[in-house]
Amino acid sequence: MNYKNFVKENQKIIQAIKDKVPGDGQVDMYYGTLDVATARFHTILLKISQDRLAEQRLEYDVNNCFKAIQDFYDNVQRYRFWPFFTKPFIKIVLHGIGTKRIPLIKKLLNRLEHQKEFYHHGDDTV
Repeated sequence: MNYKNFVKENQKIIQAIKDKVPGDGQVDMYYGTLDVATARFHTILLKISQDRLAEQRLEYDVNNCFKAIQDFYDNVQRYRFWPFFTKPFIKIVLHGIGTKRIPLIKKLLNRLEHQKEFYHHGDDTV
């Protein structure tokens, strides 16, 4: 798995978050979600890059998380720039992505941080 591509693709999202001017409360919430999700995803990439076994085991989940972030960003851009009559429909799509796919990033990070499968029982008792 090549993490450099993931980071390069997420760079436009990070730049959009930095350049965002506050104003519309709904869009600000979406950008906040993107910010947290991208930060968690980069933490996942750092942790997985240190463990090749986890990289192979979690490749599918990492790809799904990356696609979720990209889809959420694309729909936020649609929400901002498409005509006003499309906003309710895009809002429904964003809600679906935000409640079903974005939480998978946090779950994957929790699985990586609290993995107990490499703990050897009895090693701490001499």
